[in-house]
Amino acid sequence: MAGVHGRAFITMNGQRFNSKEGATITMGGLVGEPVVGDGGLAGPQDKYEAGKIEATFIATEGVSVTTLQQLRKANVSFDSDNGKSFVSEDAFNGPLPELSRDGIKVTIHGTFKEV
Repeated sequence: MAGVHGRAFITMNGQRFNSKEGATITMGGLVGEPVVGDGGLAGPQDKYEAGKIEATFIATEGVSVTTLQQLRKANVSFDSDNGKSFVSEDAFNGPLPELSRDGIKVTIHGTFKEV
């Protein structure tokens, strides 16, 4: 196990997907947006942003673009090779999966927690 994150392993509803290098996760949660008036910065205004995973899956015979497109209320884990894991029990697909020569580009939204 490496001490620094380098690779991610993504599992959805029990199926591990072979993702290309570069998969990312954004935890989601409260984000402070600056509120500025004519007197300067008034302070932050909280806004909730959803968590998301962005990845490209290798398009092999066992990977269904349709299944990825219909993803709803899924159990998803994002496991780093540094030993950190993040899970969501309410994940769903974002923009339509995009199939190209490079693979299947997916965005998965959810409420992610570090475990």
